[in-house]
Amino acid sequence: MEHANVNPEEIDKAVNDLVTGTHQDDFREIGAWFVKTGLGETGAREKLVNELSTRISKEISGGIVQVTLQELEGEREIKAKCEQQPPDLYPHIDFIVKSGALDVWTTTYWFKVTSKVVLDNVEITMKKNQITGIKSGIMQVFITLAYCGHDRGNPKPFSLLKNKKVIDMDLAKVVRF
Repeated sequence: MEHANVNPEEIDKAVNDLVTGTHQDDFREIGAWFVKTGLGETGAREKLVNELSTRISKEISGGIVQVTLQELEGEREIKAKCEQQPPDLYPHIDFIVKSGALDVWTTTYWFKVTSKVVLDNVEITMKKNQITGIKSGIMQVFITLAYCGHDRGNPKPFSLLKNKKVIDMDLAKVVRF
């Protein structure tokens, strides 16, 4: 997959609201560590939001596209248009503060991504029940993103985005075999 990326504006806004709003206490300690690096309050917050947004976006785009293509390989008949709901993804971000070889402080932030994938105008080539190429197709991905805190199994994660379109891509231009 080349140049497939989640629309960053929605993720950035949601993560910024999370870090500066309702759950700012969860991020106070990592923010303090960023400030100690000389970034200052504003720079530390921007760095934290950027790190979280970038990593979540990469996991969403890579995970959803890969799972969707793997599920297509099992199909006998691939329609020109289909909708799928891949399994939930649980991206997480680990922050580790080191002093030399020692870990001074570490924390993990968990997120839950529920998605719906819409494929339209799909034309693929297959050989022995495996996809060998994509001639055309549009993939749209709508996600619900929730913050689980430090517990992946949080039964009531905090909703950040609800059914927002974050990917709209031409598969023939970004997926290579």
